[in-house]
Amino acid sequence: MNLKASLICSSAQEREALLATLVTPAGVEINVHVGDARRLLSVMQKDQPNVVLLDFPAADNGAFEQIEAATLRVPGVMVLLVSPDPSIDLLKRAMKAGVRHVLPAPLNKASVLSAVDYLRESESLSSRLVANEGELLAFLNAKGGSGSTFLASNLGYALAATGKKVLLVDLNLFFGDLVANVTDQKPGSSVLDLARQSELLDAALLASSVLAARDNLYVLAAPLLPYRTDVLTPVILQKIIELALSQYDFVIMDVGRTLDPTSIKALDLSARIYLVLQLALPAIQNVKRIETVFEGLGYAQGKLNVVVNRYEKNGGIGLDELERATQTKVARTVPASYEAVMASINEGVPLPMLSPHDAVTHVLQAWANDLSPVTLKPKKSWFAALTGGL
Repeated sequence: MNLKASLICSSAQEREALLATLVTPAGVEINVHVGDARRLLSVMQKDQPNVVLLDFPAADNGAFEQIEAATLRVPGVMVLLVSPDPSIDLLKRAMKAGVRHVLPAPLNKASVLSAVDYLRESESLSSRLVANEGELLAFLNAKGGSGSTFLASNLGYALAATGKKVLLVDLNLFFGDLVANVTDQKPGSSVLDLARQSELLDAALLASSVLAARDNLYVLAAPLLPYRTDVLTPVILQKIIELALSQYDFVIMDVGRTLDPTSIKALDLSARIYLVLQLALPAIQNVKRIETVFEGLGYAQGKLNVVVNRYEKNGGIGLDELERATQTKVARTVPASYEAVMASINEGVPLPMLSPHDAVTHVLQAWANDLSPVTLKPKKSWFAALTGGL
């Protein structure tokens, strides 16, 4: 099946310059237009493309509103911007409007080839991951301090306690402390160290880069000093994750709160995204914003799982109010258990190990069982045992 790409150049001169050098890749149909963000919706409706490349020489709020309106009206089309502005601020605003990625200016044949490669990679991603046995889960905070790191690490321990081999990956490169939630050991390597050796990446290198924290539980830690974090590119992260999925039953990523190309790649790859919040108005507003970004990224509705942490039934905001505001059902609630949770964090011991009868422990164990049900073999009766089952 041919792929369809639509290009929107900012001027007729830009279009002519592009057409003079453009070589259409095999299996791709290309339509070239002149316009700006206001033209995006009509191009998407008329061409029905798989991907749109929009020349974006200058950013303004009106342009982002036009882009967001188009991506909401015609979901499922990958929109890429070509911009001279490489800032994180532009990237965040673009992704909030439903843009998948921002490519460096100018819009030329290299941009087109990058877009086609990006589209083909995205479309083949699901089929590539099917071959791997492991399951990839991502934890994301709706607001700082919501508890995604604690839940990711302790769910990992709960899964490991069922006999599953689990890898925790800390993608909070500047302030990551996931490892401290499960052990007092110090990691000898980090995800950045592994990324710097990506050309040598194999199962042995991965095994030597992770910390064995508990039985069946391993951690690929954040760096102690976040020097040259740009070495962890989306492509390299994908290589690490795909290898990890072939070696572990579950790979659990703590993404933190930053939405940049690398963290978006982590979310793209994930089977489930757990968005963790506490019932407070700022966090609920952030959930709505994140949902808008995820819609623009084309994520399936069931991929996002909203988790309410430190939940109290008699709190100021109810679950029904959250669900009405976000138009999303709450997937799971984790009760408030301040003293037990703080003791777990301060001692570096997983909560199910430190407080096996705590209410939060019961939630984590049920959560782990939902992800990896335990099959119980029927016990023989005393008579069958005596007669050998005859």
